[in-house]
Amino acid sequence: MNQAVIMRIAKTLFFPSLFYGSIVWMKTSNMSDINALWYRVSKAATGAVFNVSNVILDVILGIPPLQVSARIVAIKHYLKIFSDTADIHQKFVISQLHEGNSTILCHLRDMLKFLKWKSEYAKMNLSDKAIVAENDISMFPSLSKDAFMYTKGMVDLFTEELWQETVGNQLALEGWHAVPNVSCSPIPIPFGVNRDSEVILMSLLYKQNLLNSFLFHLDRQKWTSPLCICGKEEQDALHLLTSCDRVEQKIRLRAQELLELCNNKHSDTELSENPYAILNCSRDPQFVELCLEVVETESLQLRKKINLNKGKQ
Repeated sequence: MNQAVIMRIAKTLFFPSLFYGSIVWMKTSNMSDINALWYRVSKAATGAVFNVSNVILDVILGIPPLQVSARIVAIKHYLKIFSDTADIHQKFVISQLHEGNSTILCHLRDMLKFLKWKSEYAKMNLSDKAIVAENDISMFPSLSKDAFMYTKGMVDLFTEELWQETVGNQLALEGWHAVPNVSCSPIPIPFGVNRDSEVILMSLLYKQNLLNSFLFHLDRQKWTSPLCICGKEEQDALHLLTSCDRVEQKIRLRAQELLELCNNKHSDTELSENPYAILNCSRDPQFVELCLEVVETESLQLRKKINLNKGKQ
């Protein structure tokens, strides 16, 4: 079962059940088991052998963190309530806001963030823009019905902005200076690619893979050399795509061009300083095709699996 099928099942069966009523019950305090389950699903979908940051797995799969998705669900819920002045829930929400309900206040602040985003990037009349600019959630009833309208495209773009902000904050707290570019679009892996090639391709997007460089630094007794089979450099993803003599030169040159373009960098040194350089290029169909050609190069003899209980593989 490939990652596209696993994600389709998750979106069809898991997410609707998870987010039903999430504005009422979902809190950080009761999400630990669900987050652990989702991590296992994400890891299985990518085929990762070692533990990979949940931040990176989400970006690879094009699935926002559950908490971000829950915030989007809440925003859409309140947009619907305020778009209809006759909605009986609107008076309840306003009364709860006056009583200091912190959960509803948090949701409405998120809705304000969406409306501010919409006023800048989408169509909104001048009077509504002026009201939104006041940053006063108590003025929501004064907005026109059109102000609360949205499209799937709007929601996807705003989700990416909210997701990017969340990832940036999380990685900053962990001490990372670089942040991957998020996208709700899946990696454009061509239909019919076998599961082994798909897994190896996705493993190029994170550090904890089965390439010699990571395995050597993980356990030097089991894996005695970090070098690529070409003997030129340590075998990591950037080396395979841009420097390895076992890969056709035209593939390496084009991969280098696309990596520099996607990351706005101009040298191997600059690319190597960004741990997410390859991940940032993963939505480019041509780049994905190049990655597939690399992982399917037989002379590289890339590992498909390892036995963690034994010695050198």
